[in-house]
Amino acid sequence: MKNLYQTVMADANGAANFPQMLLREALLPELLGDDLGDISYWAGKSLARRFPIGNPKDATTFFEQAGFGTLALTKQTAQMTRWQLSGTPVKLRKQLQGDTDFTLEAGFLAEMMAQQLGVSAEAELTETPHKLQATTVTFDVYTDPDDVIPDYDAPTPLPIVRDESTETPEGDE
Repeated sequence: MKNLYQTVMADANGAANFPQMLLREALLPELLGDDLGDISYWAGKSLARRFPIGNPKDATTFFEQAGFGTLALTKQTAQMTRWQLSGTPVKLRKQLQGDTDFTLEAGFLAEMMAQQLGVSAEAELTETPHKLQATTVTFDVYTDPDDVIPDYDAPTPLPIVRDESTETPEGDE
């Protein structure tokens, strides 16, 4: 693995990401070993249950606040939603040699969509356009409208706190 500390600290915005990177890229892989991907996916789903997100705008804000990166909804069909995650945390993680794992984020997105729609959902990392591969990861979340969650009771969405000074004025806030 390329030196985590040197990679992060060499970036102008890296210091703010160092605590999360230390846990996600150094400690968790050592503790979880070959089970890292499966456990991280489950953990992402668990986090989404604890922090239910009501809409894509709130998801974007939450991902930024959680230090995951900048989330963007890029495509939506009846059974698939494509998200791209970019920003400094993603860029730094991708600069490290070895398998960088984004299954925590994938699990979160899958559970978030399941909660919003009341149907089963699963997410996978998919091919990112070549020109964005160094800085972006892409997730496809597949939903099955025929696989309704039995006795589904939608959670109350988490009220997202926004920094008023950085928000652009919109009529819906």
